[in-house]
Amino acid sequence: MNEEKKEPIRLQDGEDLKKPIRRRDARLGRLLLLALCGVVVLAAAGIGVTKLAESISEYIELNTDHTIHLTETTADNVQKIEIHGRTAVTITRREGVYSVRELSSALTSQSACEAAFSNAATLLAEGVAAEGVTDFAPFGLDEPLSTAVFTYGDGSTLTLEIGDVAPASQHYYVRVDGGDTVYLMRPLIVEMYSAGISAYRDLEGFAISTSDLAAFSLVTEGETFAMTHRARTGGAAFTQWQIVEPALANTDTAAADALISGLSGIELSSFVRSTEDKAQYGLDAPWRTLLLTYGDGSTLQMDLGGDAGLGSYYACFDGGKDVYTVESADVAFLDGAALPALVNEFANIVAINGVDALTVDLDGVQATFAIDRSGEEDAVTRDGAAVDAAAFKDAFQQVNVVPVNGFAEEADVAEAAAALTLRYAFSDGTEMTVEYLDFSINNYALRKDGSVCVTVSKDDCAAMLQALRDLLA
Repeated sequence: MNEEKKEPIRLQDGEDLKKPIRRRDARLGRLLLLALCGVVVLAAAGIGVTKLAESISEYIELNTDHTIHLTETTADNVQKIEIHGRTAVTITRREGVYSVRELSSALTSQSACEAAFSNAATLLAEGVAAEGVTDFAPFGLDEPLSTAVFTYGDGSTLTLEIGDVAPASQHYYVRVDGGDTVYLMRPLIVEMYSAGISAYRDLEGFAISTSDLAAFSLVTEGETFAMTHRARTGGAAFTQWQIVEPALANTDTAAADALISGLSGIELSSFVRSTEDKAQYGLDAPWRTLLLTYGDGSTLQMDLGGDAGLGSYYACFDGGKDVYTVESADVAFLDGAALPALVNEFANIVAINGVDALTVDLDGVQATFAIDRSGEEDAVTRDGAAVDAAAFKDAFQQVNVVPVNGFAEEADVAEAAAALTLRYAFSDGTEMTVEYLDFSINNYALRKDGSVCVTVSKDDCAAMLQALRDLLA
């Protein structure tokens, strides 16, 4: 078969490639260019007209009143709101007070709950996005962002599903009771029913009450400091706030009051999230736990976890799932919840008006002094025999005024012998034993009811010991 031979394509040689290519008619090229520009302009004009039409349509849509009443009742008729969104929320009302099941009453924003009930009574849509819808995926309603169920006084309910943001209007797509109409709803209302628990949390209203506070306990990295409040002083409780851990001791009144007043300065900085897994916030094993007990038996517990950055800690309350942040400056005062900072300046101060008897064991001599208050004047006996009441009270006062000069632990005095032992019997039926242990060449350590905390100078004890020896002579 014969094939027509074609001339091979020949490239210009190197010199010719360097020369500009000349067209036969430059005017033809210009005409072609103008034609191409015309096509582009016409196309752009077409697109512009389309965009302009869309913009006009959007403007008309957004600036025309398409308000639709999805409900029409009163807030009093709303019984309950259940929200399943970022977090679960159930809001109810009883005698005008709103309750959120997932929040304590102290953390519930009454105004936010009131707004939720008010909007549930008169639920408004801003327009219709589509009708007769069968595929809800384009609207984000196949997997709604949030679902809110409103229950009304007659037992009827309304279910509101919230989808994606409408790109043109920044409203949200919603549908009601599983219908085939997609509505547009304002972001303000949507946020109320989709933000979850954070929308109903009253951070500003949070406050730690110090009224009727009966006990204060702080555990820091395993070390416990605890105080109890006495309604009245007497016996071993010479001050109203009395330290009970790590040892029994009276407090410095001003220092204790300052510590307690600091509780009211703790504020919540932010809400982080609700979660069962609090390990990532250091709250599975808090480094510090504050427990407050009130006169009615109620308690408040605050756990402090890891560093949240920007000078704050993660925190949670009463072992709950809600994680917050608190400013580190707000809780810095808790560093002062320690025996050295709060102990009374006197090592063993006891109110004599609460003492029925005192047993003294000194230099191998032991005697029990009992106080009889049945007459006009107090009478004191030593092992049943009358003694000078004034001399006894004078010696008792010498015991009270020995000051603290340091601190010790049980391990430091494991082998120390007691130079003096005092056993108090109080009017309320309780007892207390105080031992003055030979701690060092210059100091005694006090052991109260089995716990050691403070030391006293032997020189400061000289007057006390002499007064007691005189009683025992």
